[in-house]
Amino acid sequence: MEDVLQDSVQLTAVDSVMSDSIQVIAEIKQEPVVSLFEEHQLEVQNDFNYLEKPDLGNGFAFVILFICAMIVIYLQRNSDNIFADVVKSSFDQNQAQQDARVENSQRTRNLLILQLLGFISIALFIAGAALGFSEKSLSLQNVFFIVLAGLIGFVLSKKLILWSLAQVFDLRQELKLHHFNLNILQSVAGLVLLPLALLLFYSPQIPNLLVVYIGLAIGTFFYLKGLQRGISVAINSPALSTLHLFYYFCALEILPAFVLIRIVQSL
Repeated sequence: MEDVLQDSVQLTAVDSVMSDSIQVIAEIKQEPVVSLFEEHQLEVQNDFNYLEKPDLGNGFAFVILFICAMIVIYLQRNSDNIFADVVKSSFDQNQAQQDARVENSQRTRNLLILQLLGFISIALFIAGAALGFSEKSLSLQNVFFIVLAGLIGFVLSKKLILWSLAQVFDLRQELKLHHFNLNILQSVAGLVLLPLALLLFYSPQIPNLLVVYIGLAIGTFFYLKGLQRGISVAINSPALSTLHLFYYFCALEILPAFVLIRIVQSL
């Protein structure tokens, strides 16, 4: 009887030891659940060097760009492919001659609005470039309105002189075609400079100097394009002599270009 009790006690002890060992093993094997995404995050390689650009009046620039965007949307909704026609006329002289003969009040109004958009875009780009490289503490608002008034005044005075010459030498048709070419080229130049103005004020990767150089190249291209159109109109007109053409380019094309270069150098 004692042997049976001793065996039962030993079995009980063994069972308790085994249960404790199993419990310990079970506790050891209960490892915490580790997420598959832990310590496996993707390394983000930042290849862009963000530039510290000075604040050139970005709030005012945003307002002007927003106004330009509203004008673009208005023209797109209230005209029949005006942007495609303008771009085509700026590179196709025959198309420009055909469009210059079209008499349509709504189309004339839309072209006038598009020309105003070109003035605003060009003035904003010039004002931003001037503030970016000028040491004078001027606000973007003042420089923008000064440049805008200067551009509009120069274009209006030039058109007034051309109108007077056309009345004297009976060149009304040639003047109409020349004005149409200049308006189209100025409008397209303003449209192209609009995204560059956006990069000039808000791009943290592209330096301002590169944007300004691209803008100067675009402005020079359209200026030379306007000269080429003017020479073509003058050559095809029998009423214009070579001497008159030389006087015109010296007084209204070459001299203002040198004055503008001098102003840029002074800045």
